[in-house]
Amino acid sequence: MRKRASRRGASYITISAVLAITVALGVGSSTHAEEGKWSIQLEPMYMDAYGHDQHVLTIHEIDFGPPSLDTKTGVTLDTTAGTAIRGGFQYSRNRWSWGMDLFSFITSQDTDSLTAAADGPAGPIDEVIFEVADQAYASTDPSEVLFYDLLEDTDLAVWTVDFYGTRALTDKSESGVYLQLGLRFADFDNDYRAVVGIEDDQGTRFDASSNYDRMTGPLIGLSGDVEFGRNCIKGYVGQSVLFGTARLTNRARDFTGPFSETVTFDSEEMLGKDQDVAIPVTELRIKWTYRVNKILALGLGANTSVWWDVPVPPGVVPIEGGHGVFHENTIVFFGMAGVVELTF
Repeated sequence: MRKRASRRGASYITISAVLAITVALGVGSSTHAEEGKWSIQLEPMYMDAYGHDQHVLTIHEIDFGPPSLDTKTGVTLDTTAGTAIRGGFQYSRNRWSWGMDLFSFITSQDTDSLTAAADGPAGPIDEVIFEVADQAYASTDPSEVLFYDLLEDTDLAVWTVDFYGTRALTDKSESGVYLQLGLRFADFDNDYRAVVGIEDDQGTRFDASSNYDRMTGPLIGLSGDVEFGRNCIKGYVGQSVLFGTARLTNRARDFTGPFSETVTFDSEEMLGKDQDVAIPVTELRIKWTYRVNKILALGLGANTSVWWDVPVPPGVVPIEGGHGVFHENTIVFFGMAGVVELTF
């Protein structure tokens, strides 16, 4: 079953991008542009996320023996790679620059749909168990077919918007080092939706999420550039800390009969927690550009962003009492980008 990424946060990024480009172009055509330099950057990229492929299901294949043998197989989510966007504008005058930078990445998490039964095609298995969180479904007969499906809107969405000022520490004709101070606004949302059970008999639907109010925090960075001919290499390392509140929830609903989106649920278990967070974010960027003319430069870049100890959805750890486990992941976003720069 193919997943569809959520669009939460996309509207904020779209509005920010439109405002940024409008302001940059508008001011760039005014008399103020003659007193300084405006630049617009756009970096579409192919990005992947590492460290966030959560363990969501344990499959037990049991042979009663003798001797008794329990063969366990873990099932994890796969956070899929996809397209991301970084962009912004900057105004520079003398040794100072002021600007705005935005980043957005929305992707889905996938895993294969699974079915299994005792004494199935894999061989003489006396019992099969699908264990999810603190619940388990067992098959002891070929007619009892276990299933696990990941549902639509199992996704991850992250965006940041930075407002900053930059001071040149050294500013030679062909190189420079710059100190950046600013303020970052951000959002991180992660949803997990799945169903597990016995086909045409019973099952449980899980809906877990970690949703954040808008996070805000300080930003500090150091950048540098070196020019040689029409070529330029730029590097950046930055650190921010985002403060906010994460709403962590898990909802488990049992049903009887076959599963559908309109199934009637027999019982429901809810778990929720508001957790204050301070999330460090470390960034490293490097890019090469070639100046085509006075206005246009094209190039390539690499972007890495490390989000440390991010609270993620509960309810997906398949251990006893797993529904009550609130855990953290360090997520590394890495992307390769094309670079377009316009200078006025």
